[in-house]
Formats: sequence, structure tokens, C-alpha cells
Amino acid sequence: MQRSEDVVIIGAGVIGCSTAYHLTRLGIASVAVVEMGQPGSGTTSKSASMLSLQFCHDELQARLALYSYRRYMAFEEELGVPVDFKRTGWLTVASAVAAAPLLANATALQQMGIATEVLGPSQLRALYPELNTADIAAATWGPDDGSIDPHSIVWGYVKLATAAGARFHQGVRATGIHLSGGRVAGVDTDHGPIAAPVVVNAAGPWAIEVGRWTGLHLPILNRARTIIVTGPLPGIPPLRPFVEDLDTGWYCRPEGDGVLMGMGLEPVDDPGHVATSPQLLETMIDTAVHRVPVLARASMLTAWTGVRPLTPDDRPILGLVPEVPGLVLNCGWGGTGIIQAPVAGQLAAEAIGAGRGITMDLSPFSLARFAA
Repeated sequence: MQRSEDVVIIGAGVIGCSTAYHLTRLGIASVAVVEMGQPGSGTTSKSASMLSLQFCHDELQARLALYSYRRYMAFEEELGVPVDFKRTGWLTVASAVAAAPLLANATALQQMGIATEVLGPSQLRALYPELNTADIAAATWGPDDGSIDPHSIVWGYVKLATAAGARFHQGVRATGIHLSGGRVAGVDTDHGPIAAPVVVNAAGPWAIEVGRWTGLHLPILNRARTIIVTGPLPGIPPLRPFVEDLDTGWYCRPEGDGVLMGMGLEPVDDPGHVATSPQLLETMIDTAVHRVPVLARASMLTAWTGVRPLTPDDRPILGLVPEVPGLVLNCGWGGTGIIQAPVAGQLAAEAIGAGRGITMDLSPFSLARFAA
């Protein structure tokens, strides 16, 4: 293992891998990425794998998402790896209780240049005839969203970054950040230290622990979300859109011959030991059968629970840390890590290479915004 690098990245999820790739694009090739598992084996592997513009709720999120969306549309041309994007669309439904916020967000999305339609009852039934619409008071439709393959994205970033000189150390756990005179001097690992003047915290749910190594409190809220994948279900055609039930937080989309569905936002104390709750599974199944009655005929093929590292304002923590020179944060992306990976890597690389954001201003993502 190389013992000295210009930059060490902690975490080889999609954010860490994107950061490594974008650093090499800037000509910073002496990069090491330390990952306790395999690239993309953590939170990245446990997502719903959606590329979404409907997920945006303010102008800043929209700018991030639109930038990344455009980069994904050119991903194969840029990196030589297809991302298997299926533009099936994103359908959001709400009862009378949640109808007003949904319609207000639709208007905001339209004003931000994101294609969004408000559907009437007949349009909704035509788009997704399997839905139970009895208690739906409002529905919106985003035609440009769809599923994507996170493993291909990670592989594309790893492949190109490695070809440019970056090193990915799998099965290597970071155990501390070494400081000298208050500045970053390297990373301690269970395979020995790596000297480096710059360290990137891209540790996802473990970013809280990594922050403590330098005396930082990162206001990241780890929350668990469970996903079920059913066995073959002919009742749901494979090109049906992603469906989000705003009232319950439940969603589903076709996955192969079956259906993938997700739900949950439970607090997590230890991201390394996250159990799937039997009670939540029961609630998910009841919710699924209510919203899409044909799912009553589905069998459960597999289930898993992943962790979403959220922040209080739903914005990531990204950029340099003046109190710890040499430390760069790229964490707190919540459920948008895959959606925003291109811009996350680009902005982190700019912070390291230029000392500031070039693609966009980094101040809205600074840790300092939580100081009050």
C-alpha cells in the first residue's frame, strides 16, 4: 500500500468514487481511496437506484440535480460505461391531507424548469391502472425520472480513476485522521498509516465517526430505510413508473419481473449493525396492498435495510473546513447520493484543486451554516 499520497478519500461509495475520478480529471492523480468493504458495497448498494428530478424541493437542489442529470445522460460517452437508465417517470400521489404541499412543489418544479405535470383522475388511471385511487386527491408526474444502475456508475468512476493513477484499497478500514500542528497529515488505517496533506470525509453514515477524529460534530441524522423486492409479478408491467405515496413515504417501481418497494425513516445508532424490522415489513406490506392491490399476490424475494445520512436542512455538508486545514467534507447526501454523485465529486475536486467551488458556490453547503 502506498504510504504517501496527495489526497486520501475515506469511503468508496458513489460519492467517494466520484470524488476520486474528478480529482484525476483535474490532474491530481496521487489519490488513495480507503474502503472497509468493496467500492459501492455500503449505502450505495442499498438504494432504490432512481435518478430523479422530482426529488428536488428548492432551487439549490434543482441546480445540483440538473447538473448531475446532464452528466449522467453523457456518462457512457464520458466514461465508456453505460448506466442502464430507464426513463419510466416518477408519479407522486397524495391524499387530501398532503395534496396542497404536493401541488405547491409541482408549481415550484415547473418554475425551476423541471418537467412536471398535475394529473387529473382519468390521466392517473390511464398512467397506472393498478393503483387504488379512491383516497387520492392529487397526483403529479415527472416524465424524465427513471431507474439507474449504481454499480455501473461506481465501476465507471473506479475504472477511469484507477487508469489515471488513483489507488483503491479494499478491505482497509480507516481508524483515525493524523494531525500535525492542527493540520491534516494523513490517515491511520488497520493496514498502517498513509501520509497526505488532504483527507476527504466521504464516509456516508460513518461520516459522524470520522468527523469526531478531528474534533468536529457533524449534524448528520442516520435514518434506516427498508426495501423489499418481490418475486415475479405479471400484474405489474415492467415499464410502469416509480410511484411515491406522499402520505406514507412508501414507494415502488418495477424491478426485473417483480417490484421493488421501500419505506421507513427510523433512527440508527450504529450504521454497521442495522436490522430489518419485522414490524416495518408488515406495515410496508399493508401499505403496498392498499395502494396497489395486485401486490397482494406477490411473494417476497428478498429484503434489506440501508442507511440514509440526512442533515437538518436536507443539504449536504461539502467543502473545506477552515478549523482543520486539509480536511474536506463530502457527506450528508441523504437519499440523493446516487442522484447527485457527479456534482458531489466535481465540487469536492474543485474545493481541493482551486480552494473554492467553480461549478457553483460552496457556501450553502458549508458546515459553518450549522454554527448557530
